[in-house]
Amino acid sequence: MSTSAPTIDRRSGFATVVDIIVSPSAAFARLREAPTWGWALLIATVLGVIGSLVVGPAIAHVLQTTLPAQLAANPDIAKLPADQQQTMIARTLSISSVVAQFSFVFVPIGILIAALVQGLIMLIANAAAHGDGTFKKYFALSVNVSVIGVGLSYLVVGIIVLVRGANSFDSTTAVQGAVPGLALLLPGAHGPLAGFFGSMNVFSLWSIALLALGMTGVGRIPRVAAWITAIVMLLLTACFAAYGARNG
Repeated sequence: MSTSAPTIDRRSGFATVVDIIVSPSAAFARLREAPTWGWALLIATVLGVIGSLVVGPAIAHVLQTTLPAQLAANPDIAKLPADQQQTMIARTLSISSVVAQFSFVFVPIGILIAALVQGLIMLIANAAAHGDGTFKKYFALSVNVSVIGVGLSYLVVGIIVLVRGANSFDSTTAVQGAVPGLALLLPGAHGPLAGFFGSMNVFSLWSIALLALGMTGVGRIPRVAAWITAIVMLLLTACFAAYGARNG
């Protein structure tokens, strides 16, 4: 009696998005056969935009309360006459507020750039560990995982901002670290340290675990190599977050 492999529905990108949350192994099997990412990009973008819009007032509050003092301490601004200092500070604050107000526009761009970078990193790991994946598969894996790492993460931050109130945040790092994560191990941390550990929240750790498991399921990369690659990507993201926190 012969047995046949289970049939994989190649058509439903929406089913892949659902499975990446509730049944990752099924999502990986589908992505291996049909690396789709359109539905994932749409859903991650919609959730991310909603979260960004809700978080906007908190970012605006942080800018209004902290940016003027930071700008006044800038040597290039401090050497200007008092009236020019105020003009420069007001202009910069206005521009920063507009950029923050329309930051939701960058959500899909950020998802695609991250998928490009992660796809290349996973492709390098694929070559080094003799996997059989392709860039297309790893790119699709990254975009599908962004439904969690970007979509759900931004949405939950937005909910937390609504519950706590926009005026309760004193820095952008505090907003970004609102989701529970490794930052809880360092209460009261500020600056780069807060940014580094604050980026390692439940959603980023969940996403990294899915990328590690996905590299094995989608591209047959050995588990050890897949986990090492995923951890490297996590640390790179944390370093960028620390750099951003250092520079306000």
